[in-house]
Amino acid sequence: MLRNYREVLSVRAVRTVLLAAAVSVAGDSAAMVALLLRVHGSGEGPWAVALLLGAFALPVVLTMGVAGALADRADPRRLLAATGLVQAAAAGALALVDGLAATLGLVLVLQTAFALGNPAWSAVLPRLVPEGTAGRVVALQQAIRGVAGPAGAGLGGVLVQWRGPSAALALDALSFLALAAAAITLGRVARQARETGPSAPGGPSARPGWTATLLPRDGVTALRADPVLAVLVWALLPLVVTLESVNAVEVFMLRDVLGASPVQFGLAEAVHGAAAVVGAVLSGAATTRTSRVWLVLAAIALIGVGQTGQALVPGYLGYVALGLGLGLVLGVVNALVFGLLLDELEATHRGAVVALVSGLSRAAGALALVLGGAVGTLAGPRAAYLVAGVGTLLVAAVAAWRVRRAAGAALPEPALRP
Repeated sequence: MLRNYREVLSVRAVRTVLLAAAVSVAGDSAAMVALLLRVHGSGEGPWAVALLLGAFALPVVLTMGVAGALADRADPRRLLAATGLVQAAAAGALALVDGLAATLGLVLVLQTAFALGNPAWSAVLPRLVPEGTAGRVVALQQAIRGVAGPAGAGLGGVLVQWRGPSAALALDALSFLALAAAAITLGRVARQARETGPSAPGGPSARPGWTATLLPRDGVTALRADPVLAVLVWALLPLVVTLESVNAVEVFMLRDVLGASPVQFGLAEAVHGAAAVVGAVLSGAATTRTSRVWLVLAAIALIGVGQTGQALVPGYLGYVALGLGLGLVLGVVNALVFGLLLDELEATHRGAVVALVSGLSRAAGALALVLGGAVGTLAGPRAAYLVAGVGTLLVAAVAAWRVRRAAGAALPEPALRP
């Protein structure tokens, strides 16, 4: 496994992209902390925080079709450099304003640029590494995000404490400049790969009409061509709902039900995040399509078991132990699913599928917060965790059944069923 990671890290462009992504993720996390604290300090109340979070999510949902088309057809260097510069400008402007309306408007600009550029980053990575190794780059990317995100959040809190929100937002602007610079260095490699990449007849390169571009039809069509991957992607959506639904009640579960202190609450979050990093790295051990698919399904089932256990656990230590296991398997799921998409799909389809998955995941996450809050309010935190766990187990069972039907004899039965 270490040899395989060395193989992809030997590519200079990959190292550049991963380093720039780490800086950008840290800057984003610092900015999110600064914006949340700014809105909280404005005295507008919870509705203002909800509007801020909505402004972060809405562009990703609304631009699924356009973002996918750009990722698969545009010159990646120009697209990524342009979106990085727009994000830098929006973050810089956020550092200079403090009104709620201006903040929300600039966040919409910031996230629209992010939504248009992010699928292109995912689509270009497999072009930089040997065929079949994109999954390892994804695993490294997930691990880096897991480290850089909390580090950036902590740095953002320190900057807000010492210098105010503007300092953290200025840091975010600088991180986007680094991302744009990394895009420019891709240059010849990205262009050559784009020019020589496969183009399926009637696929995304066939220049559909404007309505087809607005809608994520390319991504849906690409998934239909691979029924097994389609099952895994569609299974991600209810999984996002069950996973993120407990976010609305987690603080109540830990503080009110299990009696955790604020320090213990933060420790539980840190353990879960660190475990996800480890899980993403370990996912690189699965190298074949069959092993990846069944490992994803098994991991989804284990997530359901862990959530059910957290619903019934009597004390804090048991909750943290289960959170450690959940972080590991969640890191595996995230890395393997996106690795499969980037390794198995044609180059002309990757951006469309990544944009589709990102947009639908954001929409599912918004639904999850509503459902989790409703169940937690009506029946309590334990009930919310139990509903999530049972729902995840159901997702795993249905997905395994659908994969077996979709694959038929092409996908051998695993030694251990999920």
